[in-house]
Amino acid sequence: MTELLFVGEEETSGSIKLVYDPACGTGGMLTSCQEFITKSNPDVEVVLYGQEINDEIYAICKADMLMKGEDSDNIKGPSSTLSNDQLNSNKFDYMISNPPYGRDWEQDKQAVDAEAELGFDGRFGAGLPRKSDGQLLFIQHMISKMKTNGKSRIAVITNGSPLFTGDTGSGESNIRK
Repeated sequence: MTELLFVGEEETSGSIKLVYDPACGTGGMLTSCQEFITKSNPDVEVVLYGQEINDEIYAICKADMLMKGEDSDNIKGPSSTLSNDQLNSNKFDYMISNPPYGRDWEQDKQAVDAEAELGFDGRFGAGLPRKSDGQLLFIQHMISKMKTNGKSRIAVITNGSPLFTGDTGSGESNIRK
């Protein structure tokens, strides 16, 4: 997944690249991106960001970042990325994620609905999927974090649900459009 994210990319020496995972778990995918970039060009500074909902996993990620000499303040949580984006004004060069499959987003519904009402001025302007699976919300969230220069890249793992669920005109169908 990391290799696919960076296909054809050539990092300029002295540049700073921001990498983000909105469901970062213990930070393994972030670390993988950093290792890949610095292996191809050790003169690129890589800054890692993430958010995690599970309090124990969040603590592990922060501790791991501290041990690796990273800025652990860039790891946010424990809170839901969908209802409490703790990096709301940030944009990133690269985003990589394995959001939870089939995760019910009922606990986030009030905040997500309010943001969806903002249309494309919010993160969920394309529509809302059924509440039993929030994968498409994570994808919309990541799209909202792309830099406006058009040079951001996203790699995300999902199951088949975001590709095939929802009839024409449904939230899922509108998001895919």
